[in-house]
Amino acid sequence: MQTKEASSAGPQTRANVQTLERIAGIKQDEFITKYVNPRRPVIIQDAISQWPAMRKWGADFWTETYGDRRVEIEGKEYLLRDVIRLALESTPEAPAPYYRNIRLRLAYPELMADILPYPAVAGPNWFHSGLFFPIRNRIVGGGGHYELFIGGAGRAFPYLHYDAPGAHTFIYQLVGRKRFVLYSPEDGAYLYPKAENAFSVSEITDLDNPDLKKFPLFPKATRIECEIGAGDTLFMPCGWWHTAKMESFSVGLGIDVANRTNWDHVLGYMGHRASVENPALALAYMTYMRAAGAVLSMTS
Repeated sequence: MQTKEASSAGPQTRANVQTLERIAGIKQDEFITKYVNPRRPVIIQDAISQWPAMRKWGADFWTETYGDRRVEIEGKEYLLRDVIRLALESTPEAPAPYYRNIRLRLAYPELMADILPYPAVAGPNWFHSGLFFPIRNRIVGGGGHYELFIGGAGRAFPYLHYDAPGAHTFIYQLVGRKRFVLYSPEDGAYLYPKAENAFSVSEITDLDNPDLKKFPLFPKATRIECEIGAGDTLFMPCGWWHTAKMESFSVGLGIDVANRTNWDHVLGYMGHRASVENPALALAYMTYMRAAGAVLSMTS
């Protein structure tokens, strides 16, 4: 990571902000050694260059192919063509509705072929093992599902968080530009996590103008910023806090990845959630999770 002056980042609580390294041409073993094992976020420039989605999934594709589909966003129903139109017209002053966290395999199964081959740097993904099919709906955050995000300029993800279920996250940007703000897991205590089962969400709602009387430790957190464009992949290791805002019409995918490099973190996250949400089943659930992880650790 590199350091730059925070002149364009809005009002800040510290003098500097860091930005992420960009890489290309990296092999899986080198990627694991340099970034996955030490849990360092990075932008990969060529992981999805072979995907048909890179050539197809523009605004016209969604309008012409799925324009008459009815979708619900924050309790309101839209035609997808209207969602796309509003996203194209979106501004920071009047941001469009955000069509987000849509599980691609369930909503658009015919499009799965457009996101092949699976990027080598994102494997192996234990969530894709048959061992997890019986409990797929019990894995918080849709572990292993590709999630679709479509929005327009000025629309932001609604809160600072780290991803459920405590796994690594790969964000694939297919169309447009998106800006991310990240914080290390080491800064978690300065980000004021919420209580109970919302512990992966921060109470701070305005990162540029925080209420320092309410959040006096926040200035100790180190802010990291990056912008990704079409063809970029943002790797966020488990536990990294983040939020995002679109700089233009944007189409992207996110996926959670679990394997031996982060299984300890996934178990910790899922154990916490299970104990809060369903104590009666927590022991059996976590016994299964540990056993599945042990099997996959020996075979993958």
